[in-house]
Order: sequence, then C-alpha cells, then structure tokens
Amino acid sequence: MLLGPSGCGKSTMLRMIAGLTDITSGSLEFDGRQVNALEPRDRRIAFVFQSYALYPHMTVRANIAFPLLMNRFRWYHHLPVANSLMRRRFLRDPAVNAKVEEVAAMMELTDHLDRRPRTLSGGQRQRVAVARALVREPALYLLDEPLSNLDAKLRTQMRAEIAALYHRVRKTFVYVTHDQVEAMTMGTRIIVLNDGTIQQYGTPKEIYDRPANTFVARFIGSPPMNLIPCTPTGDTLTTPGGPLPLRAPTPDPVLLGVRAEKVTLSTSPGGLRARIVVVEHLGAETVIGFNLGDSRDLHYARMPGDVTFTPDTTCRADLDLNGASWFAPETGARLDPLL
Repeated sequence: MLLGPSGCGKSTMLRMIAGLTDITSGSLEFDGRQVNALEPRDRRIAFVFQSYALYPHMTVRANIAFPLLMNRFRWYHHLPVANSLMRRRFLRDPAVNAKVEEVAAMMELTDHLDRRPRTLSGGQRQRVAVARALVREPALYLLDEPLSNLDAKLRTQMRAEIAALYHRVRKTFVYVTHDQVEAMTMGTRIIVLNDGTIQQYGTPKEIYDRPANTFVARFIGSPPMNLIPCTPTGDTLTTPGGPLPLRAPTPDPVLLGVRAEKVTLSTSPGGLRARIVVVEHLGAETVIGFNLGDSRDLHYARMPGDVTFTPDTTCRADLDLNGASWFAPETGARLDPLL
C-alpha cells in the first residue's frame, strides 16, 4: 500500500514499477530479478487505472478479453478487415470465453457481459476494470486510486471486494491511495510517502501505534494524533493545560503524542484544563475537539456516543500515557530510542 497526500509521488512510483516511467537510478527487482530494462508488457503486471480506462465501443465481454487479445496481436492485425475478423474469431474462442466468464462470475458481472460501459454504474465499471486485470493472471497487480471516483457507499463495498479478491488470488497487490482509511483497512504493509520521500514502512498497527515522525502521526488516524508541546520542569512536564507528573524523555522541550481514544474528558478534578470547541456526534462514538488551557491548538478525544458535552464549556482532560509517543519539536523525529 502506497499512502500519502496528493503530489507526494505515489503514482510516479507505481508507474516506475509498471515500466511506464523511467527510473533515473537504483534497481527495481521482482523476486530478486532486476527488471529495469524490461518492457511493460514483459513484466507480467496488470494495471487498474483511476479513470477505469474502459473502451466505450466494446462490450463488457470484449473489454475483459482485451488483454488476451493483445497477447495474440500481430502487425497485420492493424489492417481494418484483418482486425475485425481477428476480433470476432477471438471472441468466439471457447477457451477465451471460458476464461472471461470465470472472471466475470468472480466479479459478479455475468449478467452484464453484453452491455457497454456507458450503461453501467460506477461500481460496475470498476469491477470491469479489475476483471480486465484479473484475466491475464499476472504476477503483480498495480491499482492507482481505483476507488476515488466512487461515492462513499460504493467505496466501502469495493474495499471489501478488493480485500476478498486479494485473499482469493494470493498475488501481490500494490495499491495507491491518499485515503488512510483504505490503507488501514486493506493494507498488509504500508509505505507512507511525503514529498517523494518514504516516511515509514510497516504494518497498519505499527504505523498507527508507533509513528516515525510528526507527519505520520498527524496523517494516519482520524482524528489525527494529538501533539501536545511539553517543557520539562523538574520531575514534571508543563503543558498548556497544566503540569503532567511525568519525567521527560530528554531535558529539552518535546511533543507528546496521544491518540484521541486515549483522552477522556470530564468535569471531575484532576487532569489538564480544557475548553470544548466542537462536538461531532457519530452515533456509536462522539469526537470532541478541544483546546488545552489558553492554547488555540485543536486536540481531539474519542468518547462514547452518549456524552453530553457542548461547545464553549470547560472541562478536564485526562491522558492515558500508556503507549504514548514522543517527538522532537525541531525535526519531528520520534524520540523513542532515547527513552
């Protein structure tokens, strides 16, 4: 899973893997075999584009079969009459039809094989694009933000379908997205990118629990990780909301990183001084935005859905520091090696 904001280099990296963009330096290897000099067609890859890239004049059957057709293509098939005869003969081939129908059944497209893309919904078009990739049985699947054109309900449905597909075919998927929910729910390994640089590589849990820097801490998670400035004062840390009875990992100012689910707001004594800014009721849970002390930095708490806080009221914030993260304010780097 390649994850990062728009313009960070995700699609460029995917195109380099596919061979559509030249690599200026370094080595690209598939299973220990260098493929830098191989043409895209020789890399045994399948590419699912963000825009679907379906052929509007072809039926769903012909769109799915097209990669198999190209495997048999010869120079003389460019001639108009030869091209038409070749395509008709090819689509009547029992082996081709069996393969297309097998993949169509897997993607629930059997009833749509004789329709054209313009008559399909967005989710159905996406299934056709994925089916066209599947029919080749490649060694590697490349997916470039394939769900970005779908509405929220269809995205949720297609996330589940692509995840189930991965477990069925048991091949390598390289999936590009800027949506951290997609990355966390679908990815087995995530590469977080920013400005063309890899910020962190690991499992979704590793990246969520132990972000390598403040960029990853704020980018991963919804709401993002709270970053609270702290100044060491004797055996305590001074924060905008008051002191924390905790020795700092270094004698210098630090940023304390705490996830929203580790923050509890109440009117009981103790904790840090806080003021409610915004309350978002999401059904089973409520996300509350608050300021600490006189600071205008917005922090978040994730609490049960039945809490009764209202904006512009004061409260106390209790932080569960079990598994908290520490960062250097100047560089944003994680300070765990110093603990």
